Amino acid sequence: MSDEQRPESEASSSRDDPIVEPENLRAAIESTARTEGWEAAADVFQQHWDLYATRAPEALLEGLKGLPGEVFVARPSMLVAADYLHQVAAGQDPRRFHDGARDLYRGVRQPRELIDSLIALTGRAAGARTAGTLDKARQRAVEARRMLERAEETARVGARGALPHLMFQWGRCLEVADAEGAIVEYEQSHELGTLTEQGEIARRAAASLAWLLAERGRLGDARTWLARAQATDRDSPRYDAPLHLTAALIAADELEDDLAAQELARVDDESVGEYWGARLWVRAMIARGPLAPFIVSHAIAGESERHVAGLVREGANRRYLVRAATALAVELGEDASLPADIDEPSAADMLRRSLALHRSGAHAAARTQLRTALAVGLTPRDEAAAQLQLAAAERALDNEDAAKTAFCRAHALIGHEDLLRTYLALGRAEVKALCALTGLPLPERVATSTRSMRGIPREVGRGPDLSALTRRERELLVLIADDRSFAEIAEALFISPNTVKTLTRSLYRKLGVHSRAEAAALARRT
Repeated sequence: MSDEQRPESEASSSRDDPIVEPENLRAAIESTARTEGWEAAADVFQQHWDLYATRAPEALLEGLKGLPGEVFVARPSMLVAADYLHQVAAGQDPRRFHDGARDLYRGVRQPRELIDSLIALTGRAAGARTAGTLDKARQRAVEARRMLERAEETARVGARGALPHLMFQWGRCLEVADAEGAIVEYEQSHELGTLTEQGEIARRAAASLAWLLAERGRLGDARTWLARAQATDRDSPRYDAPLHLTAALIAADELEDDLAAQELARVDDESVGEYWGARLWVRAMIARGPLAPFIVSHAIAGESERHVAGLVREGANRRYLVRAATALAVELGEDASLPADIDEPSAADMLRRSLALHRSGAHAAARTQLRTALAVGLTPRDEAAAQLQLAAAERALDNEDAAKTAFCRAHALIGHEDLLRTYLALGRAEVKALCALTGLPLPERVATSTRSMRGIPREVGRGPDLSALTRRERELLVLIADDRSFAEIAEALFISPNTVKTLTRSLYRKLGVHSRAEAAALARRT
């Protein structure tokens, strides 16, 4: 069995416990779960994998049934392992195991219980999701849901303890693949997790749903689900990334950047997991001043290189990166690096392009792009942005009636969901002119915000004037803050080491520092 199918063990699997006989393995796992928790129980299972995977797969399958549901949420590879064991137990060649096993073996499989089939399908879905084959992940999740709906009620009741964990995985697959149905899966996972007194999965489902709703711009509903997640008495710091990201996104939309930064700081590299793109987007939204946007742009390029192509070129993570690039364009007037364009652009892609067209003076082309986007149906977040941009484009084209209609719609959507940051995409003069045209007031929090509309904040704070740096000097400062050597900086910027030294001297002079350490400290502090 390859490393992809082997169940992962995040803790050490070299335990001092004696080897358990096959017939006693499930009881030993259940006892460990009760006394030491699910992680220790998973380690017991892992300890016996090499011993029994081929010699006694049935014993390992029984052992799997004794694991708490949290294991399958925290370690999706356990689901793949379950399907592998089923095939070995059925006498199939383990060397030929792969995600399309049913097609390979022409559908010949041993009869299995509903929960076994659901675990197998969910394992395939989770495996496809982490591998970046998002369409396959979506198909498997949908197939598992249909199987559950066809099942007899008695069978469904028998699987009730594991179902909230499986539904959560289906929701994750659908969300990452940018497919419909994730909201329903999260809702049912939370409901069933609450009903079966499984607080951790109920909390995770509520937090994931809160994020999904906030990302779409439904902040009212997002607040409700965020409160449900926070009210759960099972604190899960390791899996609370969507909870803190939701709080950060809501704060950013309401122009509460300091609060957003506080919540964002609680999402570290260990806990962010598949929400890495979401974190970059929120970071880009609140990137203030002449240096911070370049740091985020640098991070976007680095993270895009680290992850599987399918997770960058399509699905939710691509949308997050496009939103991040748009946020940086609002601050800097130019985009961050992004993956190559795709054949069927998303709404986020079209809004990014229309903003660039409007800023370049191609108002008619921007209007066409925006009308195309609005025709396909948008989330509240995207519709608010599209209507606001359309209002600006129509006004620039002297179509005052059309500008009024679009701005009234944008104003209503923004006000209803508190999507105040949407206004920052336009210049202050443009927004004031649209308010004067329609007689609608600019929300007080926007009018009094210390954040300017487009560009550097009005209140930069104390310290050197970073706006005096050239673009190349800012890029150099970002790389210095990232502890890159001069050779690495030269390679990253495609310049010679001597040019790096010349740039560095100019940078130090403008910043009033005398060493790399001082420059790096200043960059991080700023």
